[in-house]
Amino acid sequence: MSAFKKLFTDIINADGDASKLNKDLSKQMLKVFVKETSPYFLVSDSFFYVPAYFTQAALDEYKKKFANVELNDLNAKVILISNWSLELKRVDSNAVFTSYAGVEVRLVIHSFKPQLTEALHPTRWPTNLYRDDEFKTTIQHFRHRSI
Repeated sequence: MSAFKKLFTDIINADGDASKLNKDLSKQMLKVFVKETSPYFLVSDSFFYVPAYFTQAALDEYKKKFANVELNDLNAKVILISNWSLELKRVDSNAVFTSYAGVEVRLVIHSFKPQLTEALHPTRWPTNLYRDDEFKTTIQHFRHRSI
């Protein structure tokens, strides 16, 4: 099963309230494959891809520790996300392709490091989580609850 699908479904079912999620869950590290770095930084769990949003502190820490590796050089590499959070946002789905029905869950990265020696070869090409029928149904249920 997809880690992203479970995490993102859980935050939607909690109405965006991260305090309702399993506290141990947010302390787990995420090892992800960087699908692309530009124009969006997309990460994959080998089933689905989602956009990653970096805090300024995460970028500053990365530049300090890995000054010789540009963020764009992480394309098709593995990164280990050690500190992260999820946010539920209302967006314009016509402008944000990683959303559905005006709802986007954001993976906010507070701390990460590249695994430059590790190669990951996904067995299947990941797809946009927001195009998954079950996940779209979860968002529809959320929107109906919120009205």
